[in-house]
Amino acid sequence: MNSNLFSVDYFKEALHLQIKKNGDVHTPIQTMNSYYHTVISAIIQDRINKNFELIRRIRNLDTAYNEVKAEIEQQQHVQ
Repeated sequence: MNSNLFSVDYFKEALHLQIKKNGDVHTPIQTMNSYYHTVISAIIQDRINKNFELIRRIRNLDTAYNEVKAEIEQQQHVQ
């Protein structure tokens, strides 16, 4: 995993971990949506002075979300 905090790899691992932890309660997409909204809310409320950093974090989260969602959809089509 990329050790860079808030990288795409960081968010992908976090999304997979949340799916694994909540698999018996929510669907993978419900879990991802919950995590996504929680992180976005935290980022927006964070007092980041550098707009570039805020945009980078949101872009990386969005990329990770879309990649994990595509993995899940592909797995569901195989089943």
